Amino acid sequence: MAYAAYQKGVVDYKNVAPPTNLEGKGVVITGGAKGMAHVTFGDLDEESGTKLEAELAPNAKFIRCDVTSWEDQLAMFKLALSSSPRKSIDVVVANAGISGPDDAFTIEVTDTDEPVKPQLKIVNIDLLGVMYTMKLARHYFVKHPLDASHDRCLIVNASLVGFLDVPGIPQYVATTILSPTVQEYCKSKGIVFAEAKDAAGAWIKIASDPSINGRSFGIVPRDAAPQGYMDLGKDDYADGDYLDELQDILLRTSHRLAVKAESQ
Repeated sequence: MAYAAYQKGVVDYKNVAPPTNLEGKGVVITGGAKGMAHVTFGDLDEESGTKLEAELAPNAKFIRCDVTSWEDQLAMFKLALSSSPRKSIDVVVANAGISGPDDAFTIEVTDTDEPVKPQLKIVNIDLLGVMYTMKLARHYFVKHPLDASHDRCLIVNASLVGFLDVPGIPQYVATTILSPTVQEYCKSKGIVFAEAKDAAGAWIKIASDPSINGRSFGIVPRDAAPQGYMDLGKDDYADGDYLDELQDILLRTSHRLAVKAESQ
């Protein structure tokens, strides 16, 4: 069973079929203690994680996990593998993230002329942690056959700030997570928010449809989309567009094509 090739075109999200094909599959979610098959989720919030594990038992396992720690994430994936009915990891959601003050644009007043090293905790959690998750997902995906009973689905969750331009917060734009303080500020400006549960709905849509590859879904207010999510329709360049031609060249000439997949 080959991978479904990437195809241009916006995904139809209006007719959502019941996700019956997820039954029995192993799922890993980072940062899952606040909100999901057989799910293993990791988070630093042990109180919320343990409570959610009890609510979802026996189909969920919680483990304390600092996503910036390779060892913590590896332990989480190993727990997921051993807890899965089919001893496989089929779906991975990189969801953990934080926000906060961004030192990149801060100018500190000091007694010396020496610049102050910036705090990059946001990048470490929201970017480095995701890279660890992606590496582990790829490692465990290839351990099982790609057939009707298994999948290899990686979902990277982020704020739309990661898709749009917002000045003054480079770490946040690069890594993306929305804090309560930012939420309240946005509400004061009349901005309508999407619902957190619709993010889970989008995850299920993506995980249950093997034909969805390489697409960016937006979690949006329901007056914009009845399901609370939509394909943003920005992953493709128009036919004949210069960037479309350049993308085609890069896909055909990348040095990665000369390296076997298992060696990349």
